Amino acid sequence: MTLRDQRQLEFSQIFERTGKRGILNLCPRFGKIRTSILILEKYNNPKILIAYPDNNIKDSWKRDFETMNYDDSNVTYTTHLSLKKLVTEIYDIVIIDEIHLLSTSQVLACQKLFIKNNCILGLTGTLTSQTESYLKRSLKLRVVAKYSIQKAIDEKVISDYRIKIISTELDAKTIKLYSGKAKTEKAYYDNVSYVIKKLTEEGKDTKFLKLKRKSILQNSPCKVIEAKKLLKQLGDKRALVFCGRTEIADSLGIPSFHNKTKDKTIFQEFCEGIGNHLAVVKIGNTGTTYKPLNCVILADFDSNGENFTQKINRCMAYEYDNPEKLAIIYIISTKEEVEVNWLRKSLEFFDKNKIEFL
Repeated sequence: MTLRDQRQLEFSQIFERTGKRGILNLCPRFGKIRTSILILEKYNNPKILIAYPDNNIKDSWKRDFETMNYDDSNVTYTTHLSLKKLVTEIYDIVIIDEIHLLSTSQVLACQKLFIKNNCILGLTGTLTSQTESYLKRSLKLRVVAKYSIQKAIDEKVISDYRIKIISTELDAKTIKLYSGKAKTEKAYYDNVSYVIKKLTEEGKDTKFLKLKRKSILQNSPCKVIEAKKLLKQLGDKRALVFCGRTEIADSLGIPSFHNKTKDKTIFQEFCEGIGNHLAVVKIGNTGTTYKPLNCVILADFDSNGENFTQKINRCMAYEYDNPEKLAIIYIISTKEEVEVNWLRKSLEFFDKNKIEFL
């Protein structure tokens, strides 16, 4: 039995001992699904509900069920979005995977579901203290076990990492049309930021303008330039690039995968080790394993530390044929105060001594 197997068994036993109701906060790449299956094996043909944010995670469950020879014929699979359709059903065990991603309406659906269901297993690998408090308050679910990123690294369950931050300036030279007016990217950004500040002081709604400001950062050609330079430096080393917009992903000169991609095999082939570079948009940051992979590039991020951590951890899976593997994470950020603050908040899960500004 490997140390990973031993820890999975220990956490399955902790869930049993603590009343069969709680959250297992086990770092990404550890094996939360396998830990859950060890729990399910203690039941006699239980009726099971498994909820997840997207179907890639469903595929991971089905693969692990098959690998561990567990019959899933009595499992009901559903997305977080469809939980509301099952709130009157009764199950022997309800599993909410990636529980930190539940929206407010989905939490309300869980509240109704939990009225008739007592055995509740919440799974997450990234949980901020704020989200932990929210889930404890709203769903009466507390974290019953935690396995941190650093602990997993120390025990060689996941690979060690280094984070390298590339800073760039918004374009202050090229004149383009923005909202019908000729301006530089930097001037447009500053103008939007000024209006946001003014409206905030007046107590007015700024949601739309904040989305516009975020769009400027996501679409910055300066980030594209830095990403292309980095990909060229990496050469044939495998790298996964997270982008915020399909246009950006398609402009990098490498294969891309998003909701507009016609060839759906690109993503699965990259996961299986085929191809060196792939850019993705709003996919692949949870429930997906890439073999082998030790480099991730974040060309887009926000202040959500949980989503940020999931993306970074995609390349930290331990590879037994490469025990000295060091995962390298590149983050491309502008020097604008808003994005720097997002970055600072998102890095809260990581060791500051492993972060380098290039």
